[in-house]
Amino acid sequence: MTTRRPAPPTRRPGPLTRLHRRTEADLLTTAVVLFALLAAVRVAGAFSFVLMALSVALSATALLVVGRERWPTMGVRRSDRTGALVVCTVVVALVYAEAFLANRAVFGTADDNWTSWVPRIFDGLVPGAPWADAVAMVLAMGVLVPLVEEVCYRGVLFRAVEERWNTHVAIVTTAAGWAAVHLGDYGLNPLNVKVVCGVLPSVFFMGLALGICRAVTGSALACAAAQGVCNLLLLGAVLLWA
Repeated sequence: MTTRRPAPPTRRPGPLTRLHRRTEADLLTTAVVLFALLAAVRVAGAFSFVLMALSVALSATALLVVGRERWPTMGVRRSDRTGALVVCTVVVALVYAEAFLANRAVFGTADDNWTSWVPRIFDGLVPGAPWADAVAMVLAMGVLVPLVEEVCYRGVLFRAVEERWNTHVAIVTTAAGWAAVHLGDYGLNPLNVKVVCGVLPSVFFMGLALGICRAVTGSALACAAAQGVCNLLLLGAVLLWA
């Protein structure tokens, strides 16, 4: 007579696995809720540097709402279209340049021009060490901010909208959302309506260019590279032609 072995106990899925399953069921809803939370913290960052830094750090958590096996479909992969990336970076740079020149022409070079505030975000970050402020500014503008922003916006959010509708809607939607969250950086503290009127269309058109880069290269990491290069070019232009 043979003795039956008891069946192994069924393991309950962990919270991260359950989150991934809910995300698979409705990626768009999850992405929109995540974006709303991140946007709220980012805008509140206008009144607290801690919240501003926290919003950037939290943007990277967008990857946690999807399983790692889906990261490539979210654009978290290298692009094998090097030529396309170079062309897209040039296009994005031209849009940045147009925004920079248009704001100088309309708002001048003082406080009403949002681009003049770009380097000021990092002023006094490390008291008594201006060189540290400069290093932090270059690393943040050139690497950290582009990476976490593009993974969130041109990565998870872009793919969620694209799956529900199409690529064109994804380009416009992510550009609009990306422009809105920049109010956490410019125009609210101190309140300046001219800065707001300058930054929203500027960043929206920059976002359109980056969205086209995402569509052409299929890679949010390519968008991060393009944004990083153009951020540093913009920073250099502001410092040289203030």
